[in-house]
Amino acid sequence: MPSQATSRPRILSAVRLENTSLLLGLLGLAVGAAVGVSGLSETRPLFGNDSIGNMAALAALVAAVVSGLITLTWVTPVNRPWFRSLRWWRLLLNVLGLTLLHAMLALLTTLAAFAVFQNAFEGLALDRWAGAFWVAAAGGLWGYITASSAMSLTTHSLSVLLLFLLGAGALSSASSAWEPRWWDLHFSALGTSSDFSGLTFNMTLLVTGIALTTVGDFLAHDLGVWAVGAGERAWKVTAVRAAMLSFGVLVALVALIPVDVNKEWHDTAAQSLVLVFAVALVSFPIMFRRMTGSFQAVTLVIAALLVMLLVLYEGVDYLNTTAFEMGAGAAVFLWLLLFIRTVTAAVEELPHTTSEVARAPGAEAVEPVPSTDRAVTSES
Repeated sequence: MPSQATSRPRILSAVRLENTSLLLGLLGLAVGAAVGVSGLSETRPLFGNDSIGNMAALAALVAAVVSGLITLTWVTPVNRPWFRSLRWWRLLLNVLGLTLLHAMLALLTTLAAFAVFQNAFEGLALDRWAGAFWVAAAGGLWGYITASSAMSLTTHSLSVLLLFLLGAGALSSASSAWEPRWWDLHFSALGTSSDFSGLTFNMTLLVTGIALTTVGDFLAHDLGVWAVGAGERAWKVTAVRAAMLSFGVLVALVALIPVDVNKEWHDTAAQSLVLVFAVALVSFPIMFRRMTGSFQAVTLVIAALLVMLLVLYEGVDYLNTTAFEMGAGAAVFLWLLLFIRTVTAAVEELPHTTSEVARAPGAEAVEPVPSTDRAVTSES
């Protein structure tokens, strides 16, 4: 019989994970209280310039950063052994990307919530202590949410968070744009101003680009597990990771080089992004023909949709540039999400008792498991 020293659990229990989330929520509460008490000195409105909502959004962002760094550095690697086996620069990039992803979500959703509250309670203003209470509540809430999310991340849940960030960031930027009819120009016009709208747009794209590289590592791990169980070649997994890395780098470049700074380089990055996606759209279904036929059908539908958008834009001049860019972007990320769901479903169908060992490129050896929602333990 193995000794207690060698039979200890290799992953944290659900109770310990929940307790850790609660503790980090309390830490976020303390951060929010400190921000509220120090930042509020008089009666303030719920939303707007110099408001309680701004302080709450700042507290939520700081709490998410602190909670995300602690969780992703100390907790996630315990329950995801393959995560800590990545090369140091990839691990650093993943921790940075995931932390910024949750921080941006905390900032945008908190601002949106207080904007709604201000409309619901028109004219309401709170004194310093009541305002500090709500700022502390925002910090505690996002400290807990970030910890819980980071502890249970899967490829699918990460992709959903990314899509939510894109939608929230784009909507927030558009609703506060310097020019009400910005959509007469093009989508990138949102990133040309130096105000909140432009900063939100460019930061959303930058964080999305970094987070896409993290999605690539999670997706490559799942594909590595499936590839061993299905007898597929490892180079296909490497190709997918390279494509996701290219997506991330190019999206980040679009954010870092706004169209008003250098239109030529901005357009080059955007056009390269379209090219990489076109290659992926054609090659992924061919490389992974053993996956469900429904994915092949969805790929054809997405391709037809893109062709239709192009005809409506270039051919008959029905869509303007903004409508075309928004439609094409939505189609791209919808296809990526469906590809990720197809991969996770394929992994879940692997035999429970497979004897083969899956090794994702750049990761330690792992045993294939029927569900990616569970931690993959390292080989003894």
